[in-house]
Amino acid sequence: MSIKHTLFTVFRWPVRWLTKAETICDEHDTTASAAEHVVYVMKSPSFSDLVVLQRAVSKLGLPDPMTALEIDGKRFDRVLFVEDPKRRLEYEAETPFGELLSLHKANPACNVIMYPASLFWGRNAGREQPTGMVSADIEVPSLWKRMMVLLFAGRTIMLRVSRPVSLRLMADKYQDDDKLGQKLSRVARTHFSRLRHAVAGPKLWSRDEMIRSLLRTPVLKQAIADEARSKKISEDKARKRAQEYLEEIAADYREGLIRIGDRVMTWLWNRLYNGIDVRHAKVVRTLAQDGHEIIYVPCHRSHMDYLLLSYVIYKEGLVPPHIAAGVNLNFWPAGPIFRRGGAFFIRRSFRGNKLYSTVFREYLGRLFEKGYSVEYFMEGGRSRTGRLLAPKTGMLAMTVQGQLRGISRPISLVPVYIGYEHVMEVSTYHKELRGKNKKKESVFQVFGILRKLRNFGHGYVTFGKPVRLDEYLDSNQPNWRESSTRGVEEPAKPSWLTPRVNHLADILMRNINDGAVVNSINLSGLCLLSAEQHSLTKEELIAQFDGYLTLLREVPYSSYAVVPKLDGKAFWQHAVKMDKFHVEQDAVGEVVSLNAEQALSMTYYRNNVLHLFAVPALVANFALARQNFSTEQVVAFITNVIPMIRAELFLNQDAEDVPSWVAAICEQLSEQKWLVRTEQGFRVPTHDSQPYFQLRLLATAINETLARYAIVLELVQMFDNLSRSELEKHSELLAMRLGSMHGIDAPEFFDKRIFSTLVQVLKQEGYIVVNDKGDYVSNDRTTLLSDEIDGLLPSPVVQTIRQSVQKLKESA
Repeated sequence: MSIKHTLFTVFRWPVRWLTKAETICDEHDTTASAAEHVVYVMKSPSFSDLVVLQRAVSKLGLPDPMTALEIDGKRFDRVLFVEDPKRRLEYEAETPFGELLSLHKANPACNVIMYPASLFWGRNAGREQPTGMVSADIEVPSLWKRMMVLLFAGRTIMLRVSRPVSLRLMADKYQDDDKLGQKLSRVARTHFSRLRHAVAGPKLWSRDEMIRSLLRTPVLKQAIADEARSKKISEDKARKRAQEYLEEIAADYREGLIRIGDRVMTWLWNRLYNGIDVRHAKVVRTLAQDGHEIIYVPCHRSHMDYLLLSYVIYKEGLVPPHIAAGVNLNFWPAGPIFRRGGAFFIRRSFRGNKLYSTVFREYLGRLFEKGYSVEYFMEGGRSRTGRLLAPKTGMLAMTVQGQLRGISRPISLVPVYIGYEHVMEVSTYHKELRGKNKKKESVFQVFGILRKLRNFGHGYVTFGKPVRLDEYLDSNQPNWRESSTRGVEEPAKPSWLTPRVNHLADILMRNINDGAVVNSINLSGLCLLSAEQHSLTKEELIAQFDGYLTLLREVPYSSYAVVPKLDGKAFWQHAVKMDKFHVEQDAVGEVVSLNAEQALSMTYYRNNVLHLFAVPALVANFALARQNFSTEQVVAFITNVIPMIRAELFLNQDAEDVPSWVAAICEQLSEQKWLVRTEQGFRVPTHDSQPYFQLRLLATAINETLARYAIVLELVQMFDNLSRSELEKHSELLAMRLGSMHGIDAPEFFDKRIFSTLVQVLKQEGYIVVNDKGDYVSNDRTTLLSDEIDGLLPSPVVQTIRQSVQKLKESA
């Protein structure tokens, strides 16, 4: 046994006792693992790194790094290093990389898999002005410092095992390159450098230096001069005001707080949730490692979103982002804690305050310039209904302007779907929607929430399809580079900016919804709220679970949507534990029901996933109305209404996607016996059958949406002319009346913003015409669409709408 192995055997146990690593493995080849044709590539030799690596890879089923690799009678070290401070090697053909590649050229059957492995003994990227303090830095340059870190921070190690590389593929692809080994070592060094940036981010500026440097920029100097002139105050006073704005806004990121927060959040999530389901994080890790500027764009359900997303990002081996938080959260003690966790604070409105707008834009631009990842909520505030809100595009516009300034790194916007089986604020949301004033955030609210801590089921985070900003602009605004202000401080405001930003915001919202997660609670809400008296038997509910899960698996909404590999019984067992509905036992069996308060709460969870079932529900509705129909007929109808559905629910499918999508839905519903295939197309099952009952439950899920369309179309037809504001006001009034008469208590049913969006789309699609006076009037297309939608709704609902519109007209 060599001296190296002897020392390793003696000292590895103390190191193992002192260390604990979290391992993130992008992927690994189990076939190669079994053959043991595996080598590890590390940045530089380290005894403690090897001890940690040995324990981690054994759990992954990979070979021991301390064993030799034997191929064709030759022995190779299992670990290769790209840097060796003691030897200062220049890697050429005779180095380990070159030797292995030569072996591949001589032996076509040889295939060694290289796993890049990086150990991080902390996440502290350091500051641009080093303090000289010993800390758990991401780089541990000296033996003494490594010993200190081992003693005091050995339990916070992260091991990143990156995607493996096949030397067989490299040798075949570059077989004529004599310097391939040297090039591979350079690529490996670049890989480790980029990975270090992805894990810890750039070196930090102190908050004070950030503020001072911003106040020295030409743009803020000019803004301060303009403020002094317009407000007739001295420049010193205007400068002090700008500094106060920066003090209010600027984050004060502290890696030490993040490490403490990691432990606190781990305890909190274990207390609150049964687990956190994270999907598609590898996409984000790849972007970060490739040097992208990452902008996280999540939906906003709860105050928990800030904490949950930052925690998930940290656990996925990435640097937590700087987060745009409402200034309402800047109260003691939460404000200082959030600020040190990376939050920067933003006012609800910049209107009328040009200096504040300029200060904030320059601060955000500096974050982009320095390479800090950023997170902001495009909805502006938390959704009170469970649906995505219409986006507010101010932050996104500033991001595009940042791209125009000529940021060297590619900017990628990453949509994030966040879902819960229980949202703590839901009851508060409903009170606010019923007119109760929103409570101001305070320390007492925080303690009030902590008193209510209990198990809230599962949390879900899905990273959606990223949008690379320069590629988006190349496709949608080919001349955008002509507006670039590289080297110029003042950002450009080209004429195309607003329409392109609005379009981009729409894409991001659809990509958020693409990552929706189906769980037992939102599916329970969808089923029970569609049932008469909000009641189903246990068997009916389980059968509906199975039907919906099968439908989504066989006709996926998107490649990012998450449908658990569970059956209806498993969903039932979990839903019962969450205590969101009543279960009563009678002589026949168990009956599941919602009381009024539960039904109101379940609308929130149903709305999280309603978009997944919107088009299947339209197919079911059309089928029930026609009884017999062809695929072409239902496609024609859905093609007409899909623009309104897309705008309201942020569907990602376009009109050209409808034929294939609807055809697949019809085929799957016939597979499940919910439709019966005929020579002409399809028909509904017999009315006394279970499939007919299940089809009707599916159809009812979209009835509230169709009722809103019926109200607006009836109003436009019955009145000779209406202004836009009158149409929206009357629609809201009639929706409230219809809701009270037919037991519709969903808060979004009479949401003025939804009616505003609907009216806008009806106008764009030509179902509403604007006359010379600017009033809205109907045409033949309005009548045809109105009649089709009325034919899908229950006749009592249609009668109420028509009578109400008639009475409203008579009283006008």
